[in-house]
Amino acid sequence: MKQIYNNFIFFGAVHQDFVFELKNHLIKFRTNPVKHYESFGGVAHNVAKVIACKEKVSLVSINSDIETINYLKKNNINFFTFNKKIQKRYYAVLLNKFKELQLGIANTDAYEQCTVKSINFRLREKHVIIDLNFSEILTKKIIEKYYKNNRIIICGTSPFKINKIKSYLNKIDCLILNKEELFKLTNIRDIHKSIKYIIKKNPIINLVVSDGSNKTYGYELSKFISVKPPKIKVLNENGAGDAMAGSYIYYRYKNLSLEKSLSLGVATGTVHAKSKKNTKFKEVDIKKIINKTKIQKEDLNV
Repeated sequence: MKQIYNNFIFFGAVHQDFVFELKNHLIKFRTNPVKHYESFGGVAHNVAKVIACKEKVSLVSINSDIETINYLKKNNINFFTFNKKIQKRYYAVLLNKFKELQLGIANTDAYEQCTVKSINFRLREKHVIIDLNFSEILTKKIIEKYYKNNRIIICGTSPFKINKIKSYLNKIDCLILNKEELFKLTNIRDIHKSIKYIIKKNPIINLVVSDGSNKTYGYELSKFISVKPPKIKVLNENGAGDAMAGSYIYYRYKNLSLEKSLSLGVATGTVHAKSKKNTKFKEVDIKKIINKTKIQKEDLNV
């Protein structure tokens, strides 16, 4: 049994992200010239990297090459593996010439195919953050093993994966989703009604729902608010939601208020979206954005 001492422990994906930005308008069935960027990605990694700027964290995933492990170490992320075999996996996005997302593709079967007989990590009073790249069986194993003595935090990952946790809502402390993940989870295409559906399943859940550049909603113990980001020129949409989630998780579980934590999360996601590349966020830039956000109380019965 391995003891992990860090306060934030992640279970999920780390792999290469590829961004292809069209130089011209897309011409179907033709070779299109692009600009090409590479970086490390994966939802668990993206969220962990934000918190790792504040304190050391741990990431549990399938085995990775030495380059990835060294990169994680340099970025204050302790790496643990479920298996020995190193398997290829990646995520790629296509942007148009205006840097707007056109298509995302993922080769992440390696996570789904990972089988674990037993989970040998000793965790107590930790923040256990899970993305949904692992199989439903393994995801449920992790939740069942740790929910009684730890905080379980779920980052939505994809509308195609969100149903893995539908029967486990009562064992989740914090759930962070985008609008489409929320709708897929509840089968209700209305943010307010969908949130009410989840609250009925778990009245004490802390819930965050992002509606992109419109608003991000936060619910906790009958308090329902939203934060509206300022209008910006988007240069890097890929990973902005993960940056928001990482900042929110860190500050909320450092006991900042729901309002303050959500404002910091939205500001961090906004700074990411207006930056050309995935860089470390400067506190001064985040504070500038916070001053331009708008917080308001929401009525859940609308």
